[in-house]
Amino acid sequence: MLDRALALWFASSLLAAVAAQAPAPTVAAAPAVVHGRVEVHAGVKLLRVWGTPHERGYAHGKLLAADFVAVALPEFVARFARQPAMLQQARGAVGRLIEYPEDVQQELQGLWQGLQDSKVDLRMAELDRTFDHTDLLVANALDVFGLMGCSSFTVWGERVQGGGVLTARNFDWPLTGAHMLVHTMLIVQHFADGRAVASVGWPGYIGTVTGVSDQGTAAFLHVGTGKITYTPEPSSWPTAIAARRVLAHGVGAEPAALLRFAEEQLEYTSPPAGFLTHLVLPVAPKDGSPAIVFETDAKDSERGGDGGRAGTGLVLTNHFQVRQDGRPASRDSVDREKQLHAGIAGCLAVDDKVVSIEEAWTMLGSVQRGRRSSFGTLHALVFRHAPWCFELRIGDVVDDLLVPAPTSQRRLSLTKAELFAPIEAK
Repeated sequence: MLDRALALWFASSLLAAVAAQAPAPTVAAAPAVVHGRVEVHAGVKLLRVWGTPHERGYAHGKLLAADFVAVALPEFVARFARQPAMLQQARGAVGRLIEYPEDVQQELQGLWQGLQDSKVDLRMAELDRTFDHTDLLVANALDVFGLMGCSSFTVWGERVQGGGVLTARNFDWPLTGAHMLVHTMLIVQHFADGRAVASVGWPGYIGTVTGVSDQGTAAFLHVGTGKITYTPEPSSWPTAIAARRVLAHGVGAEPAALLRFAEEQLEYTSPPAGFLTHLVLPVAPKDGSPAIVFETDAKDSERGGDGGRAGTGLVLTNHFQVRQDGRPASRDSVDREKQLHAGIAGCLAVDDKVVSIEEAWTMLGSVQRGRRSSFGTLHALVFRHAPWCFELRIGDVVDDLLVPAPTSQRRLSLTKAELFAPIEAK
């Protein structure tokens, strides 16, 4: 299993004492219209926002203020109440080691204004202070300060029941309390150019650790095996922000342009422990794979491999496939990789000789994490653009045990029209 001690070791060693904290933004006049709405599908909330970055952020903060209090404050207390020095180091990193693109800064400023205008109580008694704008910036950089596990795979063409590009992923993350599961939701951003991105996330979080676009691209983040550097390079973006920007870019007629854009965006990131970005195209190229991996550490980003097995698709867990300049692969990561490859190969060897959506869920269940562990599979997704499939499962806590997402009964299936409904629809 992913070494949880590694996350603590990295975060507690963050060298940011000389960094100035980011100033709170100037509060602008509240928008006359809230550019968003909250929908509920099968018990799962979906936030839909549109307009300028500031308008989208304002709608996010205004509409989800109570939810934000219910998840962000308990998470901060759980992670930092006993380690206040770690939080101070993280806050100090904002503005020097961690930055956000201008449009994202505007979105976060709008989100903060929406929270302020909602008049919710942001007091954190255990930390003896009130959650502030700098904390919001830290919360949106948690992929820098923490490590996620995760497993994913992609198969396509004749290997898939019904054809197309089928991709699936488990999101493994430390569980500090049921609030992280109760408030897992979908956040759908409609951009000015008509494109839209749906991310699995939480109130107040605008990056993408698991997401898909209306054009059918998908992006999943995994921790990799980069050489530990303790700190990102100065002025680095969180990888989850880069992933959302890649999905919003659009695949266009020439997928190579999207891959070049993805490489450019990931060059702005600098994950101190390394990240794998699993990018999936909606259609398989005639002469290549629709699944592309970028292996990124604090210094640079490189195109990765095919998961180590020819003929069965791409499988990704938590170690670099191509780069050999970081840490060695853990036994758990290698075992999960082998298990997923074996699962795909087994599907291709019997009966209809294809991978079905049901079998994809079975394979995700074979590598899920949870039960008594404080680290487990918090959400899982099976996705295909054509023919369409979007099935999300969210973990649960039953009798004080974590029920991992693939086997949880908290299940949501949406059509494309439901996920990317027109913003005019009520």
